[in-house]
Amino acid sequence: MRRLVNSAVVVAVACVVLGRGVAFAQTGSIAGVAKDTSGAVLPGVTVEASSPALIEKVRSVVTDGQGQYKIVDLSPGTYTVTFTLTGFNTYKREGIILTSDFTATVNGDMRVGTVEETVTVKGESPLIDTHSVSQRASLPHDVIDNLPTGRSFQNLSVLVPGVQIPLASQDVGGTGGDRYQTLAVHGSRGDQMPLVMNGMPFNNMNNTGGGYNTTLVVNTGTVQEMTVTTSGLAAEARSSGVLTNIIPKEGGNTYRGYLFTNFANSGMASNNLTDDLVAKGLKAVNSAKKLWDLNPVIGGPIIQDKLWFLGGIRYNGAQSYLAGMFNNLRPSAPQYCITAAGCTYGDAFHPTTLVPNSQDLNNQAVGGDTWSRGETINLTWQASQKNKFTFFGHVNQRLVDCNQCSAINSPEAGVYFTHSPEYLIQSSWTNPLSNRVLLEGGFTFYNETWIFGPEPYNVNGLGPDAVVSKTESSLGILYGAANFFTTAANHQYNIRFATNYVTGSHAFKVGMTDMWGTRNYRYDTNQAQAWTFLRGIPTTITEYARPLIDTEHLNAALGLYAQDKWTVDRLTLNLGLRFDYHNAEVPVQDLAAIPFVAARHYDAISDVPNWKDLSPRLGATFDLFGNGKTVARTNFSRYIASESTNMATLNNRVNTSINSATRSWTDTNGNFKPDCNLANTAAQTVPGGDTCGALSAPLGSLNVAAAYDPSITAGFGVRPNDQEVSAGVQQQVTPRVAVDFQYTRHSFGNFFAAYNQTRPPSAYNSFCVTAPVDSRLPNGGGNQICGFMDLNPSFFASVPFFQVQKAGNFGDVSDVYTGYDFNTNARLPRGGVVAGGVSIGHEVTDICQVAGQASVGYAGVAGVLASTAGALAGLVATPSTLYCRVEPPFQADVKGFASYPLPWFGITASATLQNRPGPQITASYTVTSAQVQNLGRALGNGTATTALIAPGTMYGDRFTQLDVRVGKRFTVNRYKIQASLDVFNLLNSSAILAQNNTFGTAWQNPTQILQGRLAKIGMQLEF
Repeated sequence: MRRLVNSAVVVAVACVVLGRGVAFAQTGSIAGVAKDTSGAVLPGVTVEASSPALIEKVRSVVTDGQGQYKIVDLSPGTYTVTFTLTGFNTYKREGIILTSDFTATVNGDMRVGTVEETVTVKGESPLIDTHSVSQRASLPHDVIDNLPTGRSFQNLSVLVPGVQIPLASQDVGGTGGDRYQTLAVHGSRGDQMPLVMNGMPFNNMNNTGGGYNTTLVVNTGTVQEMTVTTSGLAAEARSSGVLTNIIPKEGGNTYRGYLFTNFANSGMASNNLTDDLVAKGLKAVNSAKKLWDLNPVIGGPIIQDKLWFLGGIRYNGAQSYLAGMFNNLRPSAPQYCITAAGCTYGDAFHPTTLVPNSQDLNNQAVGGDTWSRGETINLTWQASQKNKFTFFGHVNQRLVDCNQCSAINSPEAGVYFTHSPEYLIQSSWTNPLSNRVLLEGGFTFYNETWIFGPEPYNVNGLGPDAVVSKTESSLGILYGAANFFTTAANHQYNIRFATNYVTGSHAFKVGMTDMWGTRNYRYDTNQAQAWTFLRGIPTTITEYARPLIDTEHLNAALGLYAQDKWTVDRLTLNLGLRFDYHNAEVPVQDLAAIPFVAARHYDAISDVPNWKDLSPRLGATFDLFGNGKTVARTNFSRYIASESTNMATLNNRVNTSINSATRSWTDTNGNFKPDCNLANTAAQTVPGGDTCGALSAPLGSLNVAAAYDPSITAGFGVRPNDQEVSAGVQQQVTPRVAVDFQYTRHSFGNFFAAYNQTRPPSAYNSFCVTAPVDSRLPNGGGNQICGFMDLNPSFFASVPFFQVQKAGNFGDVSDVYTGYDFNTNARLPRGGVVAGGVSIGHEVTDICQVAGQASVGYAGVAGVLASTAGALAGLVATPSTLYCRVEPPFQADVKGFASYPLPWFGITASATLQNRPGPQITASYTVTSAQVQNLGRALGNGTATTALIAPGTMYGDRFTQLDVRVGKRFTVNRYKIQASLDVFNLLNSSAILAQNNTFGTAWQNPTQILQGRLAKIGMQLEF
């Protein structure tokens, strides 16, 4: 209650002091100048914008002393703009197509005459926004409906050049289902992807809250338009990255219906398993088993011109056979083998035995969305001439089988993902107080509940006799059971309020946003332990303090912003400033006794963090020739890292205690079970049992494992941030075609570093390894690689204690993306569209000044830089400077789409194209004490993991994915019907998307390839 009262006070103050901005640009604008035939500007002209998209039908303003006008907060749609002034003919411009976050330039050419005489002009809609510095792409619902895609917001966003999802998530025809793939652009982090619905964020409360692990499935049939902004975000946005803005459809004064449905099964999928892939060890490919999508929508008036409704249901699923994955014939067995002839395992304590192949080659694993169902309702209420309200609700239920499965996770080691229910509730209000002042507010509640549980066939589930998770380190494969399960119950609230004050020359905006909520997590691991094997022989036990329950509260993520678009002749200045205040806490927590750990109590922790930031957003556009066809733009923006409860989670005593520790394991009695007292942390040899080393750390110790320096948890300007500098030129080469070029430099700062005070760099000893001879390794292998580090066993008893502080205390850290974008878009006759381009760039990271002293990350103790080169092989967890600078080559990301209604037989053709770099190739190599040099002792844990290839130096082959659709349109009475045939991956590419990066017999064996050619039949109906 206190939280709600405080928020209400903030809103009230904002109403009086701040005013309104169209948050996250759910709407568009129309602007221009009125002139007479001599070219003189005309003040006092009444300009009206009318459209069926407006429940109030018409919005009007008056030109200022310079003849300029702006009409803001216009819903996406088709507009007619009318200019009237006594003594002049009425000038009318029709067919203006307006999308969100776009300012269409419409000038009025007034002739002397009577108002009753109307000059109507039907011209092409503007393609260039002469007022904005942002780089964005708009996908209206008709484009969404006509393109062959999987229909998730990720499937649509990746059609924008430069926007990427992880290769392992590359989708073919929706076979990936509505998963929570992350999106990145220009070096942004995958967890920095603002998701906006109705002008308000619906990102989750999971750690950084950037949207990764966002489980909400968007009801695509209820989407009016989706915009994807990749740079130059306005002051409403706190963080950079791919901003996906979803504008729901509204009802209207006419009842209208829509139905989308499609279907595919295994008989419509092609096999793309080639001889080369078989030679590389791939036994079966990922292919569709069954896909469907049923999406009816209906909308119309409850009261004409007063109350509209729109509702829709989406029921869909996507089940696939998983590449190289077969059900385990013996899921409870201690050893694992993937060799058809079997594996020979044995040592002094285990008789040499031929272990048969664990994989059932006649039973390929199946995963994906078993089903997903969502219901959506959107109400629009024109309560009075000035006041408009919307009420939006969405409920989603879902079940995903074999989630997080891959060829390095045997199916029984996957998780069963469910959430029910999950819902998003929103309300918003707008009031055009006058033709210059516009008010708006909104509220959101997002309830996110989900469970990552054991697969139904996992033996004994989470019970005391449940199968323990195991890893065969020579293969890098997890089997037996997943090594973690989670349950989440997160709640997110947010509000916004702002004011626009608009004249012909200025679009001034001030506003506020705030977000708060809770994060509730529970972690489980079968028997609170996991075992590691090397070539079938037990080597290591990992013990966990689980079940583990942690809770965090986000008190405020408050943003206050002001910005102005100031037009002076052909120059428009974008001047913005944003203030952010972020505060979170950890409540009092009492944990019951669990295996290996006694009951614990932790006091509350406040101000983790207590951050304040000031971020300028500055830009300028210049209409080079004054005709709106050639615009130069430049932009400088500072953003802050997305955050909800991440810092609170990291400072939570539940998490900063030691929750996992390892010990060596010699299975002396050969029964493949640790016959030691695992509750005893000391080294031990049990008569008739096993020899177990000392636990690497006192599990569950009340000693805090990490402490965050107050200089990074509280203060002004200490939050991780990034800065963007861009410059570009946009040219409308014909009335229907525009091209765009942009240079972008995206740099990151305010990194954190963790210094282990009890295990300083001197606690580690350097060693070398000789790379195996292999023609696929750099220079054929056989070379010595030095710089790896191993903890001296004399420090095992010391309790790890990390002091997290500014990385700058140790030296400079550099993380910079540099890139170039070339894009084009065209509106073709008959309603056709073409868009696409290429984004070329690379991200260079350098932590060499810090890596030898501390671990570098954004906020986490073990966090590493998010580089396009990939993770640094875990080496930053030790004081090694090996591979501390990563400089991958420039790589191109090519995307495009087209849709065109052919002039024959009512046929529409469309296609999408993606051309991407292949996966990075690394080589993780597990060595024993006998294989290391220059260490002068045995390895502390008996084995160590090394990296044979420098990150960012080797990549797989590029690949191309081409998807096409052919549709046939026909009309039956009032019903418009389009039957379609989609063919995804038309070229039947079998490009490798992921491979085994553990050096050994399975190294570079494909674990996932692009799914083969898939046909879908579908239908759309409208009335």
